[in-house]
Amino acid sequence: MKTTEELIQTGSIITQLQFLENFNELNEKKETYHYDAIYQPAGAYYGNRFQSPLPCWETDYFGNSDLDMNESIKSQVQRLFKKEITDWQCRIRLTLTSELKQSVQFQHSDPNSIGSVHHDKRDFAGVIPFEQSYTGGTAFYENQWDKAPDIIYGSWPNRLVLYNGKRNHAACHDLTYEKRYMLILFFNLGK
Repeated sequence: MKTTEELIQTGSIITQLQFLENFNELNEKKETYHYDAIYQPAGAYYGNRFQSPLPCWETDYFGNSDLDMNESIKSQVQRLFKKEITDWQCRIRLTLTSELKQSVQFQHSDPNSIGSVHHDKRDFAGVIPFEQSYTGGTAFYENQWDKAPDIIYGSWPNRLVLYNGKRNHAACHDLTYEKRYMLILFFNLGK
């Protein structure tokens, strides 16, 4: 039987309902954190946030801003693997529908396919939503240039969606919500 690591490396997407034991605490704290106005993808340069594919807000990495929460979340993810987690990054991303509607991405594309297809720098990535929505979530693509996703995982509160960070994916947004909160995780595994 394949390990979680092997499953993800070979293209599987792992989901687990009711993942975080302390989700209610995190849910209560999410609006008390400080958020900085940023955009995604972060490595590219745009004249302003609204020229990017995804204007959003993010907390600092919990390793810098909420050490207890950071270690708790990391240890819960660690249980899925038989190796040590390295290069751990964990934070909350907030997306506002009113800002998406101002973005170049929204104005020049199908509003049902919000988000640019991309891959991440870490070997593993994950999301844990705070809201329930079948149209908001994460879409996965075989190729970055594909026009339609192969599969979409809708949002469900406290459901972990864990995948290969190098896999092409995009954020989906439910326009019936003004605010969308998502816990995002990035990490590698030790040898």
